[in-house]
Amino acid sequence: MDFEIPYTDEQEEFRKEVGTWLEQNGPKMEIPEELMMGPEHIAEFNAWRERLGKKGWLAPTWPKELGGGGLTPAHAVVIREEVSRRGFPQAGDLGLSLGAPAMMIHGTDEQKQRFIPPILKGEVGTWQVFTEPEAGSDLASLRTRGVRDGDVYVVNGSKQFVGSPRKPDFLYTLVNTNPDAPRHENISAFLIPAKLAGITIAPMDLVGGGGKQFVFFDNVRVPTDCLIGQEGKGWNIANTTLELEHGGSGSPGGEVSGPRGSMLRQVIEYLKTA
Repeated sequence: MDFEIPYTDEQEEFRKEVGTWLEQNGPKMEIPEELMMGPEHIAEFNAWRERLGKKGWLAPTWPKELGGGGLTPAHAVVIREEVSRRGFPQAGDLGLSLGAPAMMIHGTDEQKQRFIPPILKGEVGTWQVFTEPEAGSDLASLRTRGVRDGDVYVVNGSKQFVGSPRKPDFLYTLVNTNPDAPRHENISAFLIPAKLAGITIAPMDLVGGGGKQFVFFDNVRVPTDCLIGQEGKGWNIANTTLELEHGGSGSPGGEVSGPRGSMLRQVIEYLKTA
């Protein structure tokens, strides 16, 4: 049985372009695993993300007008392979793989133009902030509250087991905006600027480490234009996210490894000699 992976002539020609660009624009230092990153690594990682984003290769298959590359999945495969071949980090985050797709499906046209390009260009970092002390997989029981007050929602509550050493610009989160509504109709989704007054991010002291964080909301005044979709429709938006997260790729932006990822290559090599 032939397990060789074929590539088109166009892919191979594009591979040369990618290789040349990466040699000139790759990370200026070796970047360790995320939990081992120091401040200098984080700074270079963010710069690397922005270089990829400016080129359109952080989200190769997204439309150019939104900050993507406008390329085909076949091109995205080559980009990922060449990045991996050099040991460079892929540089995606949950804003790219989960937040932007949710916004693309459920957000307003104005929100798409305002939020998605900075994410795809690597100019901002986003955390997914769903889990609470008393609400893990049961998202319908969220306790974090958002109360409408004119042009803002006043948000109070906490989230946990989230984040990374790289601090966020936005928090993609779910909030209970109507505790009297039926389950699955009481939740709203927000993309909240992480520097708003009243937001505190603190490390969790876990026996196994892991670099996870608490996020506390103390009377945080969130503008209503940070609401994704409609109030009370957060359950549908969460399902969009969870389908992406659990369905395999979690990355409609094209930065996925796909069937040509390194793990499949290892399996193929093993089967050739088995």
